[in-house]
Amino acid sequence: MPSINILEKPSIVALLERASSSLLELEQRIARDLEILEYPSRNWLPKIQRPDGAHVYDVIVVGAGHCGVTAAFALIRERITNILVIDKGSVGAEGPWQSYARMPDLRTRKAVTGNELGYSNLTFRSYYEAREGVDAYARLQRISCDEWTCYLLWLRRLLNIPVQNETELDLITPENQVFRLKVRQNGKTAELLTRRIIKTSGPLSMGGATIPPVIEKEIPRAHYATAYDDYDFSLLKGKRVAVIGGGASAFDNAGAALEAGAISVDLLLRRRKIPPVSVIRWTDWSGFLQTYADLNDDQKWKMMHQVQRNAAPPTIRAIKRVEAWSNFSIHFNSSIASATMIDNAVVLKTASEVITADFLLLATGFNFDLRKSPPLGKIVNEIALWRDRYAPLETASEKYLNSPYLGRNYEFIERTPGSAPYLKHIFCYNQSSTLSMGPTGRVSGLKYGIKRLMAGVCGSFLREDYEHHLSSVTNYKAHEFEDHPWMDAL
Repeated sequence: MPSINILEKPSIVALLERASSSLLELEQRIARDLEILEYPSRNWLPKIQRPDGAHVYDVIVVGAGHCGVTAAFALIRERITNILVIDKGSVGAEGPWQSYARMPDLRTRKAVTGNELGYSNLTFRSYYEAREGVDAYARLQRISCDEWTCYLLWLRRLLNIPVQNETELDLITPENQVFRLKVRQNGKTAELLTRRIIKTSGPLSMGGATIPPVIEKEIPRAHYATAYDDYDFSLLKGKRVAVIGGGASAFDNAGAALEAGAISVDLLLRRRKIPPVSVIRWTDWSGFLQTYADLNDDQKWKMMHQVQRNAAPPTIRAIKRVEAWSNFSIHFNSSIASATMIDNAVVLKTASEVITADFLLLATGFNFDLRKSPPLGKIVNEIALWRDRYAPLETASEKYLNSPYLGRNYEFIERTPGSAPYLKHIFCYNQSSTLSMGPTGRVSGLKYGIKRLMAGVCGSFLREDYEHHLSSVTNYKAHEFEDHPWMDAL
């Protein structure tokens, strides 16, 4: 968890306080938009009564980043309002933008939409133009992480998204058509009950960071951090730092280490050059994002293999951020052959040189290993993985074979049919869904993925509550006319 209160961070405070009359006018237009488009407005889920009087939520969303906030907004628009969003971070620290996203700007282009669910007045562009002006948006190159944090907080406030911060999910237990969630709130244990779960939490919640075996085996944990750790970079002042990895996160971590006062930073890449192509950007078109989930398994595997063949390259700004420092060195063709500790320093050997460092930063990606997700501990062996359903002909990545094999609406599927029917009521909307559903957890994919997710959640409620709704329509007596002689009294 962040060591500072994000809402006290000077740059965040300045943005949050930068209100304007045009921003207030925008908020009034949004309220009008939501009112005009609220039809049908009737809440339609039956209230679940428990003998002990405990409250049962219809949906709990785990994670209050951009996916969690958007999923909650979509639920409310579908008139599913008995919901709660939980997040282990403090207010403003949800998602990666104030913790492990160590870049000044989002890599996503500024024109991206998705969080607004089609309401143009809720887009980042509308928000920014109202606050800063149309010309300021035209000059904007990239959205800063601080700006994005403030935008998501603005959405939460404006849309009345019910978020409970500093609440970490510890364990999911299925129990009589509901789930009992054991959570920790400010160090204390509590329980929540819900009929549905939507997991939108990040990669660490579904398997954790990838740590090269040679590092994990030989180097004490106190001498390295992964790109996903909420590490205090001020501790790197005066230290020799080695960064392992060649993607965007590696350069972001190197830049953060240099700015923190490291006396030297060596970045080690396996490749001979930086791949200049971000293949994931190819996926930003409606036909792919909207219908990828309908491809067969073989088509999905081949397509995603091509999409994921390179890590996202650094932006040109990230490269310039590090190359300006005289104490920065980049080492190509530098796979780690061995790692040892000598005199409290890390000694890395590659095929051509030896690098000595006081601390390592590992930007080596993340795994999908549901066994390392504590909240899934009681149910993990019941969840179908890709390796249970598909056997590729070529040598395959263990990471992607360990992805959960999801249904067409992001729901978990049983490894053994009939063994765990409750799984279809847990929806997985995060990075681990990419192979099954496409990269719809990215902001550019939200408008397509959230629609499919909502179809699954709403459909599951209609099927489970069918007898309630059948009884309701059978006993429906609302008259369209009053006391007209031609009308038959029912």
